[in-house]
Amino acid sequence: MKRLISAAAMACLLLFSAIPLFSQLQDPVAPVNIIFDDDMSMSVDDVGNHAVLWGLSDRGEVNVLALICSSANDYSAPTMRAIANYYGHPNVLIGAHKGMTPILENSATSSYTQQITNQFGTPGDTRANYPDAVTVYRQALANAPDHSVYIVASGYYQPLQALLQSQPDSISPLTGMQLVTQKVKRLVSEAGWFPSGNEHNFRVDADAASFVFANWPGEIVSSGAQMSQDVITGPSSTSDPTKDPVKDAWQLANGGNPVAGFGQVALLFAVRGLGTNFIASGLNGQTTVFPTTSQCVGCNSWSQTPNMQQSYLNKQATAAQLEAILNPLLQSSSNMPILRSISPTSVPAGSSQTITLTGTNFFADSQILFNGSSRPTTFLGGTQLSVQLSGSDLANPGTQTLSVSNPEGGGWQSGSQNLTVFTTAPTLIGISPSSAIAGSGPLTLTATGTNFTATSLVQVNGASRSTAFVSSTQLTATLTAGDLANAGSLSITVTSSGGTSAPLIFTVNNPVPSLTSISPSTTFAGGPAFTLTVNGTKFVNGSVVQVNGSSRSTTFVSSTQLSAAIPASDIASAGTLSITVVNPAPGGGASAALSLVVNNPPPSLTSISPSTTFAGGPAFTLTVNGTSFVNGSVVQVNGSSRSTTFVGNTQLSAAIPASDIASTGTLSITVVNPDGGASAALALVVNNPVPTLTSISPSTAFAGGPAFTLTVNGTNFINGSVVQVNGSSRTTTFVSSAQLSAAIPASDIASAGTLSITVVNPGGASGSLTLTVNNPVPSLTSISPSATTVGGPAFTLTVNGSNFVNGAVVQVNGSSRNTTFVSGTQLSATIPANDIASAGTLSITVVNPAPGGGTSAHLTFTVNNPVPSISSVSPNPVVSVLSGYTLTISGSGFVSGSVVLIDGAQYPTTFVSSTQLKAQVANSGLLSLGGHAVTVFNPAPGGGTSNAVTLTVISLL
Repeated sequence: MKRLISAAAMACLLLFSAIPLFSQLQDPVAPVNIIFDDDMSMSVDDVGNHAVLWGLSDRGEVNVLALICSSANDYSAPTMRAIANYYGHPNVLIGAHKGMTPILENSATSSYTQQITNQFGTPGDTRANYPDAVTVYRQALANAPDHSVYIVASGYYQPLQALLQSQPDSISPLTGMQLVTQKVKRLVSEAGWFPSGNEHNFRVDADAASFVFANWPGEIVSSGAQMSQDVITGPSSTSDPTKDPVKDAWQLANGGNPVAGFGQVALLFAVRGLGTNFIASGLNGQTTVFPTTSQCVGCNSWSQTPNMQQSYLNKQATAAQLEAILNPLLQSSSNMPILRSISPTSVPAGSSQTITLTGTNFFADSQILFNGSSRPTTFLGGTQLSVQLSGSDLANPGTQTLSVSNPEGGGWQSGSQNLTVFTTAPTLIGISPSSAIAGSGPLTLTATGTNFTATSLVQVNGASRSTAFVSSTQLTATLTAGDLANAGSLSITVTSSGGTSAPLIFTVNNPVPSLTSISPSTTFAGGPAFTLTVNGTKFVNGSVVQVNGSSRSTTFVSSTQLSAAIPASDIASAGTLSITVVNPAPGGGASAALSLVVNNPPPSLTSISPSTTFAGGPAFTLTVNGTSFVNGSVVQVNGSSRSTTFVGNTQLSAAIPASDIASTGTLSITVVNPDGGASAALALVVNNPVPTLTSISPSTAFAGGPAFTLTVNGTNFINGSVVQVNGSSRTTTFVSSAQLSAAIPASDIASAGTLSITVVNPGGASGSLTLTVNNPVPSLTSISPSATTVGGPAFTLTVNGSNFVNGAVVQVNGSSRNTTFVSGTQLSATIPANDIASAGTLSITVVNPAPGGGTSAHLTFTVNNPVPSISSVSPNPVVSVLSGYTLTISGSGFVSGSVVLIDGAQYPTTFVSSTQLKAQVANSGLLSLGGHAVTVFNPAPGGGTSNAVTLTVISLL
């Protein structure tokens, strides 16, 4: 944008002096991700901005993420598109400002945009056909790496303000402020005059600029008009405006004269950093842009504080030095080759072809590059070149690249166009050899046909093999050992970029196998299923082991070994089996046979059931367990054969007659196989019978009783049978096979309980019967003390008697009391105070617990009333009057039932407490004047009459 500086701004410059700062801003690293925000309307320097941008892009210094048009001119965005298309970038994102401002100072007018749109773009195209600037901003930022984007603003600020104010949407869940914080590395602003002043870009869009500088969440570097106004740039004087939109725009705007490159200077800093070109005169301070509500609309002022990461630049290089950098980039529009198409776009492999290249900015010294290497070039005009590509250039099918290089004018190189080198489908006529034996690989296969190329490949079942190109009619390829490992048919084809031939069949035949040995070569009849290892040669995956001509489940181990599952049925009986191996078709066949000898095995015993029996028992069946039994094995008892049944190769059963077990002893059990030998022996023990119990006498006894003789009745008793009490043997006398007697010591019945009585024969133990040892019924002889006074404290009662046991309990009136066992004749019990709270008699008994036990006869414990005592009588003396009165008698030992006596006569008495009574004298006139004896009488049990206290009766006369 052209910089219009007001007179007031120039006056302001006199009031400020710049403070040079020598700190360096961090330089970017190429390629720099750029979003270029430009107005492209009022001044033609905006066209120069885009020419420089695409020149830097062509050199690999810039990656253009998007173009933003900030102008309200309808043709500004289409002009950006026309220029981008001219430079070969038709897919770059372009966003258009949709607002109607700014319009001040002719900011929305243009002398060239409509004409450039119609001539170099799409006639009639307007900004209405472009997405909104904020949408494009958000798309470009959302897709960029974090902290990688440089925004260059060389126009107005409403799109940037709207970006900051944007909210999360389908493009990004971040707000505009968050997107800028996360994605943008630096904003380079081409506006203002620094350190203070007033300039067009801020002035016509003051509120938006003020908002952006006040709210930008990161670094801003300002390239003000004060440092770029003398850097003059323009297109080449020799460029043709009918073909070059940059030159045409200059002609339309100002007759082709150079102008100040304001935005180009800012762009150069954004891409290359400070270097030797720029200096940061103000670093990391704050730039304030004054809004429309201020007196100086659009004025700007930079201050060192606060640090808002906002800086401004000045030139370090001279204007001429900067012009020497920028003008070649701007003038690339006239000397950068732009390749738009090639013809033809595809050629057959191996052919020699002439390729015509069409584009712009071609010159007599332009060079066509084939895959980056120069080829002899024919100049056909400024828009057309041709090149002759040799057969060696096009020998290999695939995608090749063509581009154009202009040595003069900066060494520019165009973008590339793809040339497809194709081949026609090959044909396969023959293969040699056409068959092989499985496992014989690798081998060399010769394929003959047509249309073979250097990149043709022989394929086996669709998979490529190492192939040597001999000629267009012959290839050789290596068939791998894996290809020939298994018999079958292989599909042989030839493929190239032109297609794949029809297949020919290569046959892999199985060989005839041969046997060298089998393991094992012998086995035992009746044995379990087992695995036979078969050794030999020329075995294949699919070879089958046969037994007597019948196939068995076979596992391929290698070409020299197989394993086969031999079922138990094959070796159920002794004999000789024929073992052969058969290889399947194609090819294949059967081997010669080897013999597997099946012998009867020597048997072995592991157990017999039963292993014991009772002498004199009946005949029974003996189960014999072991290994290697065969149909025909015989069980022997002490070397004599018994009738035997074959159950399986691990079990036999034999009939044992009663005569074998007529008496006790040990029998030798063996098994004999026919032609197989005899096993080791196991013992069958013939034991005495197990006794049984029917009764014992006595069946009960009292704990603590004397030793006694126990009579035991039952069956199967023998001389040597032993009676046991709880598993311990007792001295036993054999009476008969139905009766024994045993001495039971007193220690066995020392305490109550149950005893288990059994009988043990050398042949086993009987079931048990129970001998119950009962507790006795206790008896009492005395208690101490036998009486106490009512209301006394708790005390210990000693109880004497007999047949007391540990666990016996003293009871008072049938209720148990805490009891201590002293001996079989004495207990002690705790009698609580509440048992003697009132006078009377208590029934004392002892209870022995079960088993047996019971309750003793009782003894009587007496709770006596005390003998009362009087300490005073009140009132005393009393006056002789006709009416009655109440005497209060104080003392101790009073009980409910105590009676007051005066001179031996009973008076109505009220019990107040153990220390006070009340006596009612109905008529004191009954008592004569003088002294009278007052006493208290307590009733039985215990009780008695108290001491006497004199009651004096006086007269008032």
